[in-house]
Amino acid sequence: MSFSLVLTAVLPVYLLVAIGLVLRASKVVTEEMEKGLLKLVIHCLYPCLILDKTLGNDLVRQSGVLVSGIGLGFGIIMVGMLISNLAGRLVGLKPGTGRRTFTLSAGVQNYGYTAIPILLFIVGGDDRVLGVLFLHSLGVEVAIWMVGVMVVTGSVTSNPKLLINGPIVAVVLGVSLSLTGGWVFFDQNHGGLFGGIVRQTMSWLGACAFPIGLVLIGATMYELIGKERLSKKIALSSLIVRLGIMPLLILAAAKYLPIVTELKQVLLVQSAMPAAVSPIFVARHYGGSPGVAVQIVLATSVLGLFSMPLWIAWGSSFVFP
Repeated sequence: MSFSLVLTAVLPVYLLVAIGLVLRASKVVTEEMEKGLLKLVIHCLYPCLILDKTLGNDLVRQSGVLVSGIGLGFGIIMVGMLISNLAGRLVGLKPGTGRRTFTLSAGVQNYGYTAIPILLFIVGGDDRVLGVLFLHSLGVEVAIWMVGVMVVTGSVTSNPKLLINGPIVAVVLGVSLSLTGGWVFFDQNHGGLFGGIVRQTMSWLGACAFPIGLVLIGATMYELIGKERLSKKIALSSLIVRLGIMPLLILAAAKYLPIVTELKQVLLVQSAMPAAVSPIFVARHYGGSPGVAVQIVLATSVLGLFSMPLWIAWGSSFVFP
């Protein structure tokens, strides 16, 4: 897979983010609208997308895919946070000055809206692979909201209620219905008139999730740009961890672990992703250093425009020679 081909998949993602920046700057999207749309995406559109792509998906019904998808999602974040914690120590960050937030932010790659269109492009539109991505995302969510919150707060306890949110509930429900056969009641071919109507509605709503999500990322970034003074040591160390070390480790896992091709494709895309936005919200709500998280997201997102096509182009030949 060539650099130019991958770039054609990456650029529309950044264009949607840029549109979000412009819409927020021109006040077409206001602060109140942004909050409302964010709730719409998290609690309705994204869960509908997850259910649409997991219900009846034969991949998510395989126990090996189920365990390896969730396990790798969780495990990669654990390794990422361990390495970013060591990097934070090496550059002199200390608890109370941003090291805990750095550990979480540099350790978590974007696993949702940015990854979805790129993954679909790479697999030629075969959306069954999205079911595997959502299993992986479930592992990532558990790592963020259980272990990540502990890291940021410095407490050994976390709140299990944090795991009760739209996307996680949708993954668990979609997998459960697929495993038990309940998915047929929401299938256009087997679910009768009611099932067909519900599934079509779910599909239409889900199709809106990642474009609106990407626009909202741009709107959120507009609020953050210029409010934090860039620290060279934070930016550089996060780039080394997120766009240097972790891609190599994730691609090695994709190549050498005995996992299905679809999960290898998910890991190929995950290896190239910039830092996730969610640690910003974790830092805001749990007494971390959101400014550190903002710097990491901005630095890795800007350089990611150039590094993503490189990693995916090289990684595809490495993992699938």
